[in-house]
Amino acid sequence: MVSATLQPHAHTPCSRRSRTCAPVAQPLAALMSELLALVAALSPAQYAARTGRLFSDGSIGGHVRHCLDHARALADALASGEIDYDHRERGTPIETDLAAAGAEAARLLSAFTSLADHDADHPVRIAVIAQRGGPPITLGTTLGRELAFVLSHTIHHNAIVRAMALSLGANVPATLGYAPSTLTHMDSRACAQ
Repeated sequence: MVSATLQPHAHTPCSRRSRTCAPVAQPLAALMSELLALVAALSPAQYAARTGRLFSDGSIGGHVRHCLDHARALADALASGEIDYDHRERGTPIETDLAAAGAEAARLLSAFTSLADHDADHPVRIAVIAQRGGPPITLGTTLGRELAFVLSHTIHHNAIVRAMALSLGANVPATLGYAPSTLTHMDSRACAQ
């Protein structure tokens, strides 16, 4: 059995190069914009429709609210220094009201624009409930790492929203719900043929 210990990079303040969050914040903003373009094309009934057991009886609005909750937790981290993705307000107007979802998304897109200039290695804490009924634990992380998590999380939910929207007969953008690596692979296969 091979064991590896991760060692932090030894950087002095003078030798450390700052990396901004832009390479992750900008694609996250683009993904959220793509999701909101789909949402804007839905009827209020499609947005709030419960889609049955196949989708855990959820709605597109529920997934949008969930994604926006994660984005808000991250955007708020600069002020508080801590991220708590588990603290979510379920059943808000964002789940059923297209205008409420659009307003919150616009606010968060603006926040991600400002996050782009921050240092990706900026330390933050994350509170996590790791097991059912268990207490939250607090871990150290970085702003860039958490942007990457929210990017991946948004892609995952966009894929579910894609399936839900298709089941409701909506037109869906061709790339919604696909990870950048998958799209790159699909592009390379198309070029090879």
